[in-house]
Amino acid sequence: MLAQFEQLKKSNERRIRAERAQFPTLRDNGSTRTLCDAQHTPLADGRAFTTLISIDMVRTEPAITTTVQSRPGAVFASDSGLYVAVRHERLGFDTPWYGFYGSYEELSDVHKFHIGRRPDETRYIGSGVVPGRVLNQFSMDELQGYLRIATTRGHAPDPRAESSVSILGENANGDLTRVGAIEHIAPSEDIRAVRFDGDRGYIVTFKKTDPLFVLDLAEPASPKILGELKIPGFSTYMHRLDPTHLLTIGFDADDRGRFAYFGGLMLQIFDVTRPAEPELLYKERIGTRGSSSAAATDHLAFNYFAENNTLAVPVTVCDGGSGGSFGTRLSFSGLVLYRVTAEHGFQKLGGIDHGSKGADCDAWWSNADSAVKRSVFVDGLIFSIATDRVKVQRVSALGKDVAEIPLSH
Repeated sequence: MLAQFEQLKKSNERRIRAERAQFPTLRDNGSTRTLCDAQHTPLADGRAFTTLISIDMVRTEPAITTTVQSRPGAVFASDSGLYVAVRHERLGFDTPWYGFYGSYEELSDVHKFHIGRRPDETRYIGSGVVPGRVLNQFSMDELQGYLRIATTRGHAPDPRAESSVSILGENANGDLTRVGAIEHIAPSEDIRAVRFDGDRGYIVTFKKTDPLFVLDLAEPASPKILGELKIPGFSTYMHRLDPTHLLTIGFDADDRGRFAYFGGLMLQIFDVTRPAEPELLYKERIGTRGSSSAAATDHLAFNYFAENNTLAVPVTVCDGGSGGSFGTRLSFSGLVLYRVTAEHGFQKLGGIDHGSKGADCDAWWSNADSAVKRSVFVDGLIFSIATDRVKVQRVSALGKDVAEIPLSH
């Protein structure tokens, strides 16, 4: 069987190489000419290349490619631009570094590509540099041709750690230059969640409390902080409930003076009607330390069905934890549903129990997970999708399976 598999691999490789004109081709060194015009930065990126490939899904034409000599990074795309933020860490003062950030030990290259309605519009535009690193794709957003990007230097509780928001615009050469910035956000803390919404921005940082910062980004050259709210815990994902309310998931926290222990899961609703005075309206605690959810680290597991004001969240609920001790009593593993409104907060509708398989009570907040990974609303039904099975129940009659589909033997 192994011999047949190796033969199949060789056969497939021959077929792929025979069609190599359809794929980006890089040729290096010596006597052969370079077949790809790859852009590169002054910083060492090894031999890695990142290629943007545009394919016409209707016509069988060669793919359009553009390449930068760079490792991959966090990606954000608007309707006309695609950005890649690549983190660099200074390993020594004898290594190549940007002079204008000479005292910084951590920064990110930001590469911009143009994308359009046709593959032949794809091209590399230019690059820029920002201090620190991005958390994820929600740390970037584009408005009126300007990139807004939130970054952190260092890690909590280092007193030198701090965050910033940079506004980047294109200059005459296409390079990305910093036209505005908010500096020195939350010293000694790092970013846990970011969300941009038009000319507003929202950032959550954490060390022992959860500061929610509301940003005014209307003027690219002069962004500023409008308001700040400090409460225990921190959010890891923010979802726009409506134009003036945020729905978030994250973790509660136990303040211990110089630091805080993260606690159980926490759902919250914030009112940002008055951006200078953000307000926490409702909080729903789920379990104790060790309780976890795939939605805390993967927004695709967070399922808010706005038409019915219904939220589905996969959870592992553990009880008995306190301070730095994890809860050891697994009380529920599955999918929970809430009716969520800005007027009435969280109304628990029930849950779909998946049993104890694949659930544990020792998940760290940054590696949050759960047995259920996804959920789907379909015509009054809710599909709860785990790695071993899919369970289907009616939203109006939770607790009784309509169907169960095994995914493993």
